[in-house]
Amino acid sequence: MENTSSVWDDATASSSSQCADHQTMYLANIRDLALKVVYIVIGTVGVIDNLFVLFVFFCFINVADKVSQVNY
Repeated sequence: MENTSSVWDDATASSSSQCADHQTMYLANIRDLALKVVYIVIGTVGVIDNLFVLFVFFCFINVADKVSQVNY
């Protein structure tokens, strides 16, 4: 009887630990996916911000050229 009780305890402990490992891996995969999405959003906003700065710089150059061509 002692052997069957021990085997049953080992089997239930094993299956609950496997379930916990599966849940841990599932949560880790969700965390990794969320971090990838956050990094993609931050990178995209950074690129768009840099393009906006370049656009403003080129507009400034055009305005400066027009001002320098005006005869006073």
